[in-house]
Amino acid sequence: MLKSNEPKHPVKFDYFGTIWRIAAILFVGFSLYLFISMVITVFLTKASRDVTVPDVTGVSFIEVYNTIARKDIVPEVKFKDVYDTDDGIILSQHPDPGEVVPVNSKLTLVVSRNTILLDVPKVTGMALPIALNKLKSLNYHGGSISLSTGVISYIPSAKHAENTVIAQSPSAGEKVGPDRKVNLLVSSGNAAADQNMPDVVNQSIELCYGILLSKGFSVSQEIVVATDKGLSGRVAWQKPEPGAAVPRGGSVQLGVYLYPMEEHPYRAYEKVEYQVPSDAKKSLYEAFVEDFNAKTTAFSRVMGPGEKIVFVFRREGNARITITANKEPQRVIGMDYDD
Repeated sequence: MLKSNEPKHPVKFDYFGTIWRIAAILFVGFSLYLFISMVITVFLTKASRDVTVPDVTGVSFIEVYNTIARKDIVPEVKFKDVYDTDDGIILSQHPDPGEVVPVNSKLTLVVSRNTILLDVPKVTGMALPIALNKLKSLNYHGGSISLSTGVISYIPSAKHAENTVIAQSPSAGEKVGPDRKVNLLVSSGNAAADQNMPDVVNQSIELCYGILLSKGFSVSQEIVVATDKGLSGRVAWQKPEPGAAVPRGGSVQLGVYLYPMEEHPYRAYEKVEYQVPSDAKKSLYEAFVEDFNAKTTAFSRVMGPGEKIVFVFRREGNARITITANKEPQRVIGMDYDD
């Protein structure tokens, strides 16, 4: 047998060619996957081009804004001034609830805006029925609107006829919202010998404090932290109870609400604290408040060395509080409102 002397050539493996072929196959497959995914996405998106309008009437706009945005609806807000509805409440909407609209459609919302301010009328000096009627029938832009009556306290008075309004809070001319209540102090007639403790719970401190002083009571206050701004300045509790006999010079304790404030508006209830020096003599300590409204007595009591004076008073504008001992000035405290 003859054997060939020609050398045999080994078969070589095309490694790089194979890699490129595999890469090409993967590229084509991935491109096909992207194409199919895009088609599916477009189909699903096209199928959900319409949305159903939600029912948001009667709720706060702030609470439902995110819900509206998630539905791919564009809210368009229009405001309406009202006095019998809270701020920010959706009064009406268009389109109506349940309507099917394209995405990014406008949803027109009419939202309440409660910015009405009323001038408090003067009712001091009036008979109580007339005063109440006046508060109920205030003229506002040709219409009628009411201010609610808050606490009515009856105090004996030798200067005022029975059932006559002696004082009011808020004061006449002050601008308030329709939800603000007006507290009234009313004369129960001449009873000079009456030394009974009146009922002053829930009454404004500035209305009842002067009356208690005029009866010769020694009044001390304790601060009660209020969580509702509307309670600030009102009497939370009293000792002794209403009707109890209190002699002149007898002690009366009042718990007075005070709402903590970070900013100080033009009108507000404030707290004063003053420590009687340890080397001072026992004296009649008084505090006189001068603000944009008047000069009033906010504290009057015999105090000894080391005792603390604490009281709440109502400030209108900037105030200066002068603390005296036996009529001699001891300290002047300034309290200004924030511009």
